Order: sequence, then C-alpha cells, then structure tokens
Amino acid sequence: MNGFLGTYNVSLDKKGRFNVPAKFKTLLEQDSPQLVVCVMDGFLIVFPQREWGVNEEKLSHLNAFDKDDRNRLREFYAGATECEIKSGKILIPATQREAAGFKKEVMIVGMSKTFELWDPNRWKKASR
Repeated sequence: MNGFLGTYNVSLDKKGRFNVPAKFKTLLEQDSPQLVVCVMDGFLIVFPQREWGVNEEKLSHLNAFDKDDRNRLREFYAGATECEIKSGKILIPATQREAAGFKKEVMIVGMSKTFELWDPNRWKKASR
C-alpha cells in the first residue's frame, strides 16, 4: 500500500471515538498501535509512531533557548497527545476535539505518511 490516501467522512461516538477506515487500519497495524495526535491550524494531524519519531528528529535542531524556536516547539508539543488504536477505533481527547471544532462528524484526509482530522465545514472551506 502507498500510504494514507483519500478522504473519508466518519462519525464520532459519544466518547469521541471514530472507526478508522480499513485501508488506514491495515497501515497502522503494520507499525504500532501508538499514535500521536497534534493540534494544528484548526485541524488535527495524526502521526503513526514511526513518523512521529521522524518529525521529532527534524525538530531537534531547534534551540529551546531561542525565543522563536521555543515558540515553535511549544506550539507543536503542547498540542500533542498520545493515543492508541483499539479495536479499529481512535479516541480523540475532548480538548483536541474542541480545538478542532468537532461535533458529530470528522473528515479523515490522507496525507501519505500521516493523516488529518477536520471538522467537515472547516474542510469544505479549506479544500476549495
């Protein structure tokens, strides 16, 4: 399989969980059930464990004593949460659901090595 591809509309249950599309589930099962979910600009980005490590390495050159670098690091890490895929579902914490504007539905957007989670109305505006 070539990575996380395509766009899917899924429903959140009352606890904030959603079913992962079968194609994505297969890819996630090849790596690790551990995921990292980060708040970005009005949406969430989901990193499989391996890809999270790659991106942390890219950030390692930033200097925590430099104000601009520190702000970038803070923005990235403060909005991150470890999650796990269980029984084909991912639970998104309430703070992240609120930050992304999630109500009952979520758009899953494949981005090859990661995937994004969007509120359907925000996705509609962003993808024009």
